[in-house]
Amino acid sequence: MVDNEMFATLNQDLVIKGKFYDKENLPSQISNAIYSFGSFDVFEILAFIDISDELDGSKGMIITPEAIYFKFGQAGCFKYQDIIALSLEKHRHDPVIKAVIKTNDKNYAFSNKTIDPEIFVNLLSKITDLDIEMIMTNHEKVAYYVPIVLQDLENDEYEDIELTLIEKNKIQEFYQDLSMIEQLDDENYQYELVNLCHQALAFFDDLGLDSDEIDELEKVEAVFNQADLEEEQKIENAKKFYDDMMDKYRHGDSEMYDRVKGIMNQFGIDENGLTGKSTEEIEDILCSKFGISKSMMEKLVRKFNGQ
Repeated sequence: MVDNEMFATLNQDLVIKGKFYDKENLPSQISNAIYSFGSFDVFEILAFIDISDELDGSKGMIITPEAIYFKFGQAGCFKYQDIIALSLEKHRHDPVIKAVIKTNDKNYAFSNKTIDPEIFVNLLSKITDLDIEMIMTNHEKVAYYVPIVLQDLENDEYEDIELTLIEKNKIQEFYQDLSMIEQLDDENYQYELVNLCHQALAFFDDLGLDSDEIDELEKVEAVFNQADLEEEQKIENAKKFYDDMMDKYRHGDSEMYDRVKGIMNQFGIDENGLTGKSTEEIEDILCSKFGISKSMMEKLVRKFNGQ
């Protein structure tokens, strides 16, 4: 049996659709809920959520010290001791957020159509002492974890940290950057979040912070750094090809010139069509034609210019 104090903070915030009742205010329809999807072996109920249209107890969730009984579609039940993994899935362009509870023999998914998945999975994490796996892209993890650390800073969750005015302003700048980044298209969204990840971790390091969220951000940064190394290798290969091409061209190798012209034609690039275009417009055209990111294009330009 778990410590009942863990449930003390549960309230209507857990519920998106329906009505929440704590153990001191259980409604009369709880008997119908026990009959419909609960168990007559239940002797203590810590909370009850009624999501039925008529509030008759036919659908909802019963939270007890040992298990959770529910019926949103089909009826189900899992004991806390049987949970082996917890995860939270959320994505930028998907309004559906899911809490996924894995037991020894089954997976259960609870979406934000009925309950708040984040509150729910955090409750189960406290009960089971299991970490929550975040099912997101690495860029989405940056947008998720950075605000958590910033909020903890503002709420004095880190001991012996007294923020200066400059540091407080920096926190607000991060919030503004995150808000702006959310408005960007996917490519620029990813590009800016890589930069923000580096900046945020440097800021947290200067403050001497340490937390699970920062550990996750460091893992993400390691992935970004590895991707940069792989991209750098591609750039080196491209530069070698470019240097070889120009060397042959300077020595009068007309075959190489024709080859380059052929490559441009193959990708539908008309050299005359680039005339009069701005640098940004040309970069957009080349990124689209060659399927590379703007960050890689910028690195190519710096590399070829010897920067």
